[in-house]
Amino acid sequence: MERKFGFPPGATAGAADYTVKRVTRMEIAIALDTYDDLFSDFDVRGYAERALSKDFLDELYIRLRRHWNQPDLDIVFLISAAGREVEDEKLIIERLSQFRIERRDHNLTEGKKARLKALLFVAIGLALSVAANVVVERFDFIPLSKDFLLIPSWFFVWSGFDLFIKRGEFGQKKRYYAALSRARIAFRGIDG
Repeated sequence: MERKFGFPPGATAGAADYTVKRVTRMEIAIALDTYDDLFSDFDVRGYAERALSKDFLDELYIRLRRHWNQPDLDIVFLISAAGREVEDEKLIIERLSQFRIERRDHNLTEGKKARLKALLFVAIGLALSVAANVVVERFDFIPLSKDFLLIPSWFFVWSGFDLFIKRGEFGQKKRYYAALSRARIAFRGIDG
């Protein structure tokens, strides 16, 4: 949020306006009964290695979706003050940071693979289309053979375009993991 002010105290009428930026952080609060709420019930390893809960990840995605463009974002886990363990919280924050990096890198890799596959499919389809025309025109094949060669060419072209369209999902995930990577994670004790 920006606010424009007139002249600073003691300035003359010829001084330029100046802008003061007010930094506000967006906070996403998630209430926990225990630290185990963040992790899968089926994984018995310690907090540093444990798999994150699908329910937690879904809830986090829903809440972050509205704030992807927010530059200053805090994810705050609310837990009873009596149940807090600072050492466990450090391990959990480290695990969440590791998860963010792994998923962002995986998503980037998968996005690149999908783009290359889409380009390959379109190229194969266009090559088959040209080949079908060349074969019929140059070698006097039965004109019906051109139609049979055009079927796979259209399949590859449309499949490639379909993959291009589905790449939007990778863009959405990219924004999600970028927002998650920018966010600060903290725990806060609550009374009661």
